[in-house]
Amino acid sequence: MLKNIKEYSIKTLRSMEKYTKTDMLYVAKGGFWLGIGQFVASGSAFIMSVAFANLISPESYGLYKFVLSINSLLVITTLSGMDSAVTQAVSRGYEGTMNLGFKEKMKWGVLGSIISFGITIYYFTQGNYILTLCFGVISIFIPFTESSDIYNSLLWGKKLFNIQAKYNIINTLIVLTATTTTLLLTKNIYVILAVYLLAMTIPNFFFISKVKNFYQENNDIDKESLQYGKHLSLIGIISLVTSQIDKILIFHYIGATNLAIYSIAVAPTDQVKGLLKNLNSLAMPRFSQRSSEEIKKNIWHKVGLLTIFISLVVICYIFLLPFIFKIFFPKYLSSIVYSQILSLSLIPVVIAGFLYTVLESKKDENSIYKYNLYGNLFSLIILFPLIYFFGIRGAIASRIISRVFYFGLASKLINKMN
Repeated sequence: MLKNIKEYSIKTLRSMEKYTKTDMLYVAKGGFWLGIGQFVASGSAFIMSVAFANLISPESYGLYKFVLSINSLLVITTLSGMDSAVTQAVSRGYEGTMNLGFKEKMKWGVLGSIISFGITIYYFTQGNYILTLCFGVISIFIPFTESSDIYNSLLWGKKLFNIQAKYNIINTLIVLTATTTTLLLTKNIYVILAVYLLAMTIPNFFFISKVKNFYQENNDIDKESLQYGKHLSLIGIISLVTSQIDKILIFHYIGATNLAIYSIAVAPTDQVKGLLKNLNSLAMPRFSQRSSEEIKKNIWHKVGLLTIFISLVVICYIFLLPFIFKIFFPKYLSSIVYSQILSLSLIPVVIAGFLYTVLESKKDENSIYKYNLYGNLFSLIILFPLIYFFGIRGAIASRIISRVFYFGLASKLINKMN
């Protein structure tokens, strides 16, 4: 019976391909494992949000989110674009690129540690010992945490989505257990931060060692990919700054409590976006192996189907959100309307990310540069005045406007792609 079900499922998926113009069996296999991994990650993030929202004060939670935002800016030094470059190299057989990419990320991450230590000294001179300890902790972990998860790039490049999902699930559950347990035992932000970073780092080193021993089949290196990874990291700096500067500005202008309200409002949509981002992980290896002409022939049909799917997700989200907040986030009911409005921007942002994956897969450096430069400059230009004059409402508006702009820009660049 199970064999008949499997055969029927395969036949059904194959029959759908003439409508979707996509290898549906590949999507089903890869999407299943990536979906499970992202589901666990989103569930974990949700549980931690509930724990933070109910176990510590909004002011403390806002302070914690401010520290994490600065940390996200500091890890820019670990060459975030290297991961995409390694995935592409591995998909073409250069599996040793992961080893060299890891070393490069670690080496450049030391710069982030030095900057964090400088911030530590600044807050010490200001008498703010909580932030002194927080940034002291961050300075220790920066070269390690982000660099050691590069094993995902090799697994993605080899389409080992099941292995990647299993490792990430284990990692996620370790972080969840360690962080929530710490929250129950202490309210000290620097202790919670230290446990969180430690729980992220130790499993990563275990998994990268295992991936090298069991799944890396050669040591061939594509040195051009390393340069491409550095280039992606460089042009992605503004993007990373833009993704965190809203939280820093809110903390600076209207305080930690309002940052907590804003963070709770944007967290659910970010998790939904993360779930949908699995499409990009599935698409990257396939796009890397196809010509630009072949991609452009079918891309807009895929975009149309994706738009319909995301629209249905947004409708469900808007309807269910008030019930969820009343149960799990009773202190943050003011965040509901912000989150509902922001959910509308999921449509352009997910599609823009899907189109950007095409540009990355084809190493269209000129288009990638334009996408990041023009998009992020536009975002930064509108962000400052909107937050200054309208606070949280301005921050939400800036996200929506920016995401629509990114979608338009990505569409234009795809149409011009050679």
